Amino acid sequence: MPLLRAVHLLAILVTVGALGPSRGLTQEPAGLAARALADSRFTWIRRDTAGVRVYFAAESYAARHRDSLVTRVPAALDHARRLLGTQAPDGALDVFFVESRDDMAQLIGVRATGFAHRAARAVFLVTNPAWRAFERHEVMHVVAWHAWGPAVANSDWLEEGLAQAADGRCDAYSNETALRGLVRRGGWVTFDELLGNFRQQPDLRAYLQAAVFVEYLLRTYGAPAIATLWRQGSQASTLLDGRPLGAIEAEWRTRVALGSLPDDPAMTRIEADGCGGGG
Repeated sequence: MPLLRAVHLLAILVTVGALGPSRGLTQEPAGLAARALADSRFTWIRRDTAGVRVYFAAESYAARHRDSLVTRVPAALDHARRLLGTQAPDGALDVFFVESRDDMAQLIGVRATGFAHRAARAVFLVTNPAWRAFERHEVMHVVAWHAWGPAVANSDWLEEGLAQAADGRCDAYSNETALRGLVRRGGWVTFDELLGNFRQQPDLRAYLQAAVFVEYLLRTYGAPAIATLWRQGSQASTLLDGRPLGAIEAEWRTRVALGSLPDDPAMTRIEADGCGGGG
């Protein structure tokens, strides 16, 4: 991942304590968070809450909506913790809101709409009138990494599936409803391809298929089963509660195929723009 060079440290516009006393914020920002704060192209408005430092690019859409956005970060942290049955990461979480992919490219080197620097406990998010922030998705990346350590090789499907499961929706629909519409239009990604070649699949289809399967595994087998796959790896022959993962996935497909679908205009929008629309 290309990194930006550190430049002169700028003064940060700070509003502290609006959500109550700050706790656990003595750890200094690190990694990409430190680089972002040292980037003279950005001025940051900062808001603190328990265990979280939230930064908004000045004069951006996010800055104008900071009172509502700042409450979503600790909620995302608590949501991830409850899904995994674990504690929040030790130390402060640094979360940055910007307005565009171009802003993200300046900060992290790629035109993403969300990014998590797991080791540094740093999250970067795009939000604007046409695009909602994926704070639950990116915060889950940080929480899972600090709870379980780095996932074993070839676990992209599980890492991204868990993060999108934490987000819980695509556009105005549940992950499952949106996936059902994608499957109706374009079919399934094979399970072998999902496990072994996740990054080579169409992003939207692979992310949602992985997410809805992970949601099913969480409901059926619990977070400890996800932690086992995370640490030991997954193949179709991997056993969960005595059953091969491939057999579990095949059974899950028959269940998820039943249910409501987004209407055609919504599916066209989702396929064109992804999951960030829909309010």
